[in-house]
Amino acid sequence: MDTSFKREPATGDRSKAASAAWGPPFVLGLLMAVLGFVALGASFLTSLVSVILFGALLAGTGIAEIVSSFRVRKAGGPFWLYLLSGVLSTVVGFFVLVYPAAGLGALTLLLAGYFFASGLFHVVTSLMDRYPQWGWDCAYGAISIALGVIVMAQWPVSAVWLVGTLVGISILMRGIALMAGSLELRRGLRRIAT
Repeated sequence: MDTSFKREPATGDRSKAASAAWGPPFVLGLLMAVLGFVALGASFLTSLVSVILFGALLAGTGIAEIVSSFRVRKAGGPFWLYLLSGVLSTVVGFFVLVYPAAGLGALTLLLAGYFFASGLFHVVTSLMDRYPQWGWDCAYGAISIALGVIVMAQWPVSAVWLVGTLVGISILMRGIALMAGSLELRRGLRRIAT
């Protein structure tokens, strides 16, 4: 006969554990949402910081690729491919760091081209294939084409707001998604507890 008893955690311990599971992600999501609003309010500064960070990451990646090319050379790998790619990444990264406004303008043009090409692809494929609910994809493509045309028509002024606005919206949406996920976790934990 088994006489051992398992101690059930106290209700206070369970509520603390539940709060620890959903509370910090909710607070982080709230802070991210606030940061997203701040980034949207200061879109030019956000654009500038984003392009400087992009340039620093590109230069750092290029330097790492140059170092990697010499390691690959010893193993008989594609030395010249890594070396030239690393040099190109480093040079472009340093140019973006030295001339952030020009980098911001170039990045805006790349984004406008991406919006236009992506939208055109979605419109053409949805009209050609006519899969279920193809209209939504076609509408997405039309909006993307319009956004690409608007950004291109307003260039170089659009370089001031586009990147910062996109970064701000991204941070805001991630914060909202994190808060929503943590609240859903809270509801699930309450259902389990009852």
